[in-house]
Amino acid sequence: MRAVSLQQLADTVGGKLQGAIQKGLRVSSVSSDTRSLKKGDVFIALQGANFDANSFVEQAHEKGAAAAIVSADISNDLPHIKVNDTLQALTVLAKAERDKATIPVVAITGSNGKTSVKEMLASIVAQHNVVLATEGNLNNHIGVPLTLLKLNERHQVAIIEMGASHKGEIQYLCAIARPTTSILNNVGEAHLEGFGDLQGVASAKAEIITGLSANGTAVLNREEPWFDQWLGLAGDRNVISFGWSSAANIWAEKHSIESGLLDGQFKTRFVMHYQQQSVTVELNLLGEHNILNALAAASAALSLGVSLDDIRTGLAKQTAVKGRMQALKGLVAELVINDCYNANPKSFEAAMACLSTLKQETWLVLGDFAELGEESQNIHRQLGEKVAKSAVRRVYAVGEMMRNMVEQFNQLVNSDGRQAQHFPNKQTLAEALCNDLTRNVVVLVKGSRSQGLDSVVEQIIIKETLACC
Repeated sequence: MRAVSLQQLADTVGGKLQGAIQKGLRVSSVSSDTRSLKKGDVFIALQGANFDANSFVEQAHEKGAAAAIVSADISNDLPHIKVNDTLQALTVLAKAERDKATIPVVAITGSNGKTSVKEMLASIVAQHNVVLATEGNLNNHIGVPLTLLKLNERHQVAIIEMGASHKGEIQYLCAIARPTTSILNNVGEAHLEGFGDLQGVASAKAEIITGLSANGTAVLNREEPWFDQWLGLAGDRNVISFGWSSAANIWAEKHSIESGLLDGQFKTRFVMHYQQQSVTVELNLLGEHNILNALAAASAALSLGVSLDDIRTGLAKQTAVKGRMQALKGLVAELVINDCYNANPKSFEAAMACLSTLKQETWLVLGDFAELGEESQNIHRQLGEKVAKSAVRRVYAVGEMMRNMVEQFNQLVNSDGRQAQHFPNKQTLAEALCNDLTRNVVVLVKGSRSQGLDSVVEQIIIKETLACC
């Protein structure tokens, strides 16, 4: 955030400045969390259904906050701006900061791969530009404004990840960020509780297209069945499509793909085409889904004027994001794939496709796939069917919904060498897994973030080496 006085801050959010105001004080950073708050930050006391950060103002004061934005009376002398709604104040501040910026802003959404695409694009663009990119999972109605408030005069490109679980949320985020380029990566069975069905997901994600300015660029996945629908929504806006054939603007040859494990690291090589040009790209990642992620990032980079050579170089520098098909060394020299940041059927299908290229005995550690609505039980049973048809030898599962997966798997598999077990909790699962581990197997750990399977990963890897082999 560009430095402003407290009075300017109060005027922007329409609040009343109170407390012991230090003459000449200017502030340039905002925090909503006392755990990460730094000296000189403005603490904004957000409220939610189960929390009220107004009660943490004293703690923020003790940690060195320069001021606070609050919606309740406070008893200490910390300079503060009182407003009716602190979330609205946060949104207004973010919009004001975005209004000051004349740089390209790229917005990214999709059921899967948002963070991977963001990291790929940042790796490409950061070679010649100062980039602001979403950190962690700050991709909602709080995270997007907080990210935009980190904009300053040095930034030349902003890359903003946008998540949603209900209709209208992407539209809301676009109104704040006002993207100049939008990426709609894909659609899958995620957050069905909020969207109802796949068509609901596709329509909600498409808000990132209509949220573009009239001269903006929409980056669209031509392989999605909703492509024509999205193209219609784009209207006269510029469109860059990506996919598996020359029908797309930027595309990869499937027959050119080489993918596997090399010296303990995932590697994928493919040929990328754009207009009359082509380059061979090497990723430190596995799977066709990551090629599509790379094509999405490349498309956005092209809209920013980046050359194919720079795109190739940037993609080659990108490594796996923690918790997303991350290769780790196991306790007895087996390969552990940490893919437990999030889970839905489409991302599981992509992970299974990756495993099939490794040609090693495969075990699965699975936790419930969350937010699948009324179809959750059926979807978990379908997972059991798919795993039963695969070459997976063992399944270790936890969570109520995963009981359906285990039951279905065991009903369909009659081999003594293949089995699925359900455990009452993560600890008993981890103990059984550690006892069973053998050399030369691949263990995929996958479940929704709410399942917290990171703790299982921690127990089965060599912690001194957080990279594989």
